[in-house]
Amino acid sequence: MKIVGVNIKSARKEMGLTLRGLAEKLGVSASFISQVESGKASPSLSTLKNIADALGYTVSALIDDGQKTETNPIVRANERKYLHEAGKGMNMYLLTSRDPNKQMEPLLFKIKEGADSGAASYKHFGQEFVLVLKGAIEITLNDIAYILKKGDSIYFNSSVPHAFKNLGKEEAEAVWVVTPPTF
Repeated sequence: MKIVGVNIKSARKEMGLTLRGLAEKLGVSASFISQVESGKASPSLSTLKNIADALGYTVSALIDDGQKTETNPIVRANERKYLHEAGKGMNMYLLTSRDPNKQMEPLLFKIKEGADSGAASYKHFGQEFVLVLKGAIEITLNDIAYILKKGDSIYFNSSVPHAFKNLGKEEAEAVWVVTPPTF
């Protein structure tokens, strides 16, 4: 049943829902959802159905063991899945089809004029690669600011405290590849 928890967590994050947010929708505790996601608890079939409904999935999609991948590896520009607003003025889109075996997560970030990742730097496990497609983005690593313009790229360990913002007077766009995948 561990794959069910992994799939629920992935679907919840795709929707931009917190543990508490999903729990409130279902009338259960956030602790229970956390236990289901970590494989420490198994939901009843009716609870699994309620979870699937709340996430916009089918039960079969939540119990999918991931052995098969999408038959079409192409994601057309007009078919990109919108993930969520990563912060005020920042939108994220998946650039790949769903595949639980993928080892990286290529995303398209669209960052509005003046938008940033927040006042504080953050860090997490993994690595990141960024290629600026449009505009200018400032990426700060360990309090050192790097300005990237169209065509520039950067690669860094996500464990380094980092932050970013759009420096230009137009929307910036960047391909952002994160490993391990989180969506």
